[in-house]
Amino acid sequence: MLVYLAYCFRIFFVVLEIIVLLYLFRNIFPAGTFLKYFLLTITAPILFPMQCLMKHSILNTFRVDISPYILLLVLSYLQGICSWLLRQ
Repeated sequence: MLVYLAYCFRIFFVVLEIIVLLYLFRNIFPAGTFLKYFLLTITAPILFPMQCLMKHSILNTFRVDISPYILLLVLSYLQGICSWLLRQ
């Protein structure tokens, strides 16, 4: 049962990582307003806790919002934990 749960969470984290990457590249590639609005709607609940943490950290001095990049690091770490659980 734990193997199936870890596998499902790993797939979930991969999908979230792809969505966050699309969110990061939304300004680089020309896309319709619907796609930009959709990506903003999907990623806003995920990015909001990271943005709140960034406001109260030492990294608040940057003018660039680095919360998506930190979210990618956290998702990568969680994928590693799920992969480790799958190997057990």
